[in-house]
Amino acid sequence: MTNLKYVKGDILKKTSYPRLLIHSCNCNGSWGGGIAYQLAVNYPLAEREYVGLCEENGSDLLGKCKLIPSYTDDNLIIACLFTSSYGGSSHDSAESILKYTKQALDDLSSIRLSSKVVLTSKTGKQIRDYNLEMPKINSGIFGVPWKHTEELLRAYKNEMNFTVYVL
Repeated sequence: MTNLKYVKGDILKKTSYPRLLIHSCNCNGSWGGGIAYQLAVNYPLAEREYVGLCEENGSDLLGKCKLIPSYTDDNLIIACLFTSSYGGSSHDSAESILKYTKQALDDLSSIRLSSKVVLTSKTGKQIRDYNLEMPKINSGIFGVPWKHTEELLRAYKNEMNFTVYVL
C-alpha cells in the first residue's frame, strides 16, 4: 500500500477539511514562481511572514519546515519546506535540494507528532489530523526529477500520507 495519492485538481481551491499545503521553497524570501507565486498572490499575509522568516534566518532555514497560517482560510496552513538557499536559476543542486527535502520532511514529521503543537486554527484540530497536500514539489523551478522526491516521500509510508496534485 502506498502513502501517495495522486489527484487532478486545483490545489488552491478551498476545502471543508483542514490541510497543510506543502511546498518546497528557498531561504531568500522570494515566492516568485510556481506554486509559491500563487501562494503569494492568494495569501499575501502568509508571504509577508515567510519573507520575515527568511530575513531573520536566511540559510539557517535549510532543512527545516515552517508552518505559516494562510490568514484567510481556517482550513489551510502553508508548510514551507526550505530546500534551497536561492530560487530561480540560482537554485541549489538537485542533490542538495533532496538532502534538505529529507531533513525538512523529518522536521514536518516531528512537528506533527509533537504535543507542543496542539491547536492551530479555529478548526480545533491538531496538526497531526491535517491532510498533507502538495504539488510535485522540487520538480518545477528547482528542476529535480519527480521520481527522486517521490522516493523520499514513500519512505514516510508509516508516518505520513500525501495527496499530490497534478495538472
